[in-house]
Amino acid sequence: MGKLLLEIGTEEIPAGYILPALRQMETLLREGLDKNRLHCGAIKTFGTPRRLGLYAEDLPDKQATLTEELMGPSVKVAIGVDGQPTKAGLGFAKGQGVDFSGLQKKDTPKGAYLFVVKTHQGEPSIKLLPGILTDVIRSIAFPKRMRWRGPALSFARPVRRIMALFETDTVEFELNGIKSGRTTVGHPFLSGHTVNVKKADLSSYKDLLRKEMVIVDVDERKTMLREGINKIMKRHGSVLKDEELLDEVNNLVEYPFPVECAFPDEFLSVPQEVVEEVMISHQRYFPVEDTDGRLLPRFVVATNRGEREARLAVEGNERVLRARLADAKFFWEEDRKHSLKDRLEGLKDVVFHEKMGSYCERTERIDRLSAYLALKLGLTDAERDALHQAALLCKTDLLTQMVTEFPKLQGVMGYHYAREEGLPEEVARAILEHYMPRYAGDNLPETRLGTILGLADKFDTLCACFSVGLIPTGSQDPYGLRRQCQGIIRILESQGFALSLQDVLAAALEDFPAAKGAAAKEITAFFRDRLYQTSVERGNRYDIVNAVLGAGFDDISDLTTRVGVIFELSKSDCWQELVTLVERTFNIGKNVPSAGDVEEGLFQQDEERLLWDLYVKNKDKISSLIDDKKYKEASKLFCEIFADPVHTFFDKVFVNVDDEKLRNNRLLLIKRINELYAPRVADLSQIVHTEKDAIEDLVEIE
Repeated sequence: MGKLLLEIGTEEIPAGYILPALRQMETLLREGLDKNRLHCGAIKTFGTPRRLGLYAEDLPDKQATLTEELMGPSVKVAIGVDGQPTKAGLGFAKGQGVDFSGLQKKDTPKGAYLFVVKTHQGEPSIKLLPGILTDVIRSIAFPKRMRWRGPALSFARPVRRIMALFETDTVEFELNGIKSGRTTVGHPFLSGHTVNVKKADLSSYKDLLRKEMVIVDVDERKTMLREGINKIMKRHGSVLKDEELLDEVNNLVEYPFPVECAFPDEFLSVPQEVVEEVMISHQRYFPVEDTDGRLLPRFVVATNRGEREARLAVEGNERVLRARLADAKFFWEEDRKHSLKDRLEGLKDVVFHEKMGSYCERTERIDRLSAYLALKLGLTDAERDALHQAALLCKTDLLTQMVTEFPKLQGVMGYHYAREEGLPEEVARAILEHYMPRYAGDNLPETRLGTILGLADKFDTLCACFSVGLIPTGSQDPYGLRRQCQGIIRILESQGFALSLQDVLAAALEDFPAAKGAAAKEITAFFRDRLYQTSVERGNRYDIVNAVLGAGFDDISDLTTRVGVIFELSKSDCWQELVTLVERTFNIGKNVPSAGDVEEGLFQQDEERLLWDLYVKNKDKISSLIDDKKYKEASKLFCEIFADPVHTFFDKVFVNVDDEKLRNNRLLLIKRINELYAPRVADLSQIVHTEKDAIEDLVEIE
């Protein structure tokens, strides 16, 4: 058993490419080794902006010996009556490269057949590894690739060296004119040395490069970076918050050395979100806030030059940020010379989509839909007036210089400009919040107006896109419709709004009459899929989710409540009885039309009279519990009242009699009982019985 060490030395790779590439390399190496009968132990990866690496343990010195049995013709066909081999037998032996006498007779279910047994001795690993590693390097996928020295190889960035060792031996191969070897290089500025690696040992390899100011282990480098940043932030009562930025910056450096920098206080007059956006998105700096979350005129830079170069790094980064902030301050001051209302006319010239009109038309649609939602949700006249004002202005900040430069700040800048103009706080907040949630895990709107405006914005986006055929397919979702749908679901769940999905879609699609019917069906199916995925991802059983969806999802908030209740009931003692009750009443009555009334005069047996009396006596009580969304109480009462009588009915009453009127009357009775619960709470006929349930049912039958 041996160890394998591979390092691909490159020019600087984009930070976002590194971790996905390392994950691929691990998979590709495992697949390549397995394919060649070289099954290894643990595989580890490592990487910096200038190198990608693999390490494998417990790799055998050679392939496992392979014994192969190949079946030929039957003995009757291969050997004649005279005991001599036939043409078929001789042909099989010749084709396998063996003498006929080397064939073996074996009994099979089909009779006696001839077999050839071949033993393939394993090749040494050192002979197979060049091909395997070449395939690994060539197969790594990147968002964008480069070519150099001709078309022979493409990679994220030009490959400059390859180090490949199996124990103490070099794995020799050549790729695009680069021969593999046993050397690596240290930090380009803090070392510059070429390092000879003697053996494929990950620990000693890390130590060698650590001395040359390169931290190749991703997690070690990240810990080092976090500790350094927090040490600086602690002086100001702050702590690192942005883990996403930390991950990105970690893959921009080989030897992180965080330093504290400052910027002039004058830039604190610019909204905090702007200053932090400049730092984070443009410069990959870490803002420093005080204990109350207020921005301080400080920031942290993760340098790649070490302590000796710290002062020079501070001066350079401070100079760069000052220039960036000066631009932002200019935008802030210039934008405030025009009110948001003054920009309304300009929205006519900004196209949302060639098939969906301008942002002016989109604003008008959002205004109409938010007014509809306000009416449905009982807003006061004053609230509706404020909502109308916010709806008209919510997209105007797209025309500001600040949002043109920093698109992520749309909504945020609208909020600040609205406040600067003296608009009501609820209007400014609604402009800010109507984009929320912007991504999975983002905060939800906090104000009532922001929530309603956000729903209107998201419903309009969905309906507009679906109406012109811009529907997500596979991983393609350029307009973020899955995110918009998920945002609607989260908002409706959190607020508990009892809104009809179909009514809202109908109102939103009024502006797209040509596609109204088809789009409504497609969007409804889209919501069903999102609701299913969301519920399952939260840990709910897939069959329970399907059962609850089967009872309708027009009220999304209500659906979430029902999923929770049914999931809780699935762990209770009454669960199997409830499922069986719904299942049996559904199965026998599913093909019976719901029209018509149950006729008491057709009852012939006590069991059907008793069942009908129980239905008449309890239907209003159960319906009332369901109307009040007391689903747990309704479920237990439904089971308690009907479980035994229904089972007795099926035992004593023959339903499928020849008399059509009598048969349909009995079927309709059972259907009425099912309809009292299943179409309003959960269609439990969709529950998948586990093996344990089946065993329990079998014991019960016996």
